[in-house]
Amino acid sequence: MKLISIVMKLVKWLALGIFCLVVLIASIYGLYKAFSMWTFEKEIMRNDKPYGGGDLRVKGRELFVFKPVKAEIKFKEPLDPNRQTPEVSQVTEPWMNDIAETINRSTIRLLRGTIDNDVKRIFEQRGQNGAWWVSPDWQTLYVTTNWMDYHLPNGADGYGQTWHTLWKSIDGGLQWRQLEWPERSDAGQPLFLPDGKRGYLIGSGMRVWRTEDAGEHWQEINLPKWTNQQLMPSPDGNGFAPWVKETRARFNAFDLASDGTLRVVFFVKDAQLSKGRVSNSSLVYALPWNISEKDLIAKWLQPESILPLQVVKDIKVNQQGEQHLITLQGLPIDWQKKDDSKRVREANYVFLKQGKELLRHSFDEYVKPGALFIGPHNELILAGDKKTKGHIMPDSMTLISKDKGQTWRETVDGSAYAWYYEAETNRIWKYETYSLYWREL
Repeated sequence: MKLISIVMKLVKWLALGIFCLVVLIASIYGLYKAFSMWTFEKEIMRNDKPYGGGDLRVKGRELFVFKPVKAEIKFKEPLDPNRQTPEVSQVTEPWMNDIAETINRSTIRLLRGTIDNDVKRIFEQRGQNGAWWVSPDWQTLYVTTNWMDYHLPNGADGYGQTWHTLWKSIDGGLQWRQLEWPERSDAGQPLFLPDGKRGYLIGSGMRVWRTEDAGEHWQEINLPKWTNQQLMPSPDGNGFAPWVKETRARFNAFDLASDGTLRVVFFVKDAQLSKGRVSNSSLVYALPWNISEKDLIAKWLQPESILPLQVVKDIKVNQQGEQHLITLQGLPIDWQKKDDSKRVREANYVFLKQGKELLRHSFDEYVKPGALFIGPHNELILAGDKKTKGHIMPDSMTLISKDKGQTWRETVDGSAYAWYYEAETNRIWKYETYSLYWREL
């Protein structure tokens, strides 16, 4: 009896200890919400399974979330004690043990709603990767999907066998129509002018298509063969793209300006241009909307800018036509020597005007740059990760410059599963642990 009494007391104190720990964690979490630089707004997407963030958009109190979604794996409860390994969870359906099948069941999902009433699914199609574009009034949307069948062997070109689709909505996502598109061609990233009628598709394999009638018809823009020199270890999409040793070439960066000028950037090992031969350089091109096929041939020989030994991560152009670039110093990672492939590559901000470099700022080595944004007063906002030595997982971080890129203020954002800069309010939003936060710059 005395032993039972002692055990009961231990259980009681253990339960009390667990309760206190839960209260402590909840209190710390509450203090984080209350006193951190972030303002807690609302819990969202708690019922959207499986858990995960995506590409976030905020306008006033409205929300969009675009994300590739892996198949949800469910486990039986309670565990079966009669199994050989009863401590291992058992899936509820056999296909969940088939890796190829689980990847095949990945989907591209788009959700829309409000901060006050949460978001709900308005689009979902099969795919491991995809991209989207939404008009400023949030009425016209384009979505591309990329689905690979992991049960099939590679095709004749050595790549997995993929199918691609192109979708459009003109009522904010209430109704969708699949546009005609060759299913074996990667539609890539949609880029449109605000009217939603004139735009481009930037696909893998260094391919570009242009439309003037809201996606009903597409004209491919021809690139000279020598442009397709880039080899990357894996596609840089928004989703779960497969790892392929030598993937199809892609543009390093691109931007569509408000006047219809398309800028594309790619790296070449060697090219003979009108001003001479260049090697191991990024080439920046500005293609006017109405450029003719004849003028285009000459344009490829006259890049707007040449950046030796730099790989461009992002490019943004402001209303004055000035170019703001984020670059990594050196060769593309798979072109480097094996001993150099894991070395830290210096990240830079580069300011160009009329093709000439006017300013360069080098970031600290722990900065892993992502997307660049331009604020309403030409503020520069860089989303990225802070990778500290000895840490397994990086933290999300934001770098802000209010003096045209000369100095940058860093802020560590913690773990962010979705991040967005809302230029209209000059706010940064993030989604973390089912919670939506914001802070003003």
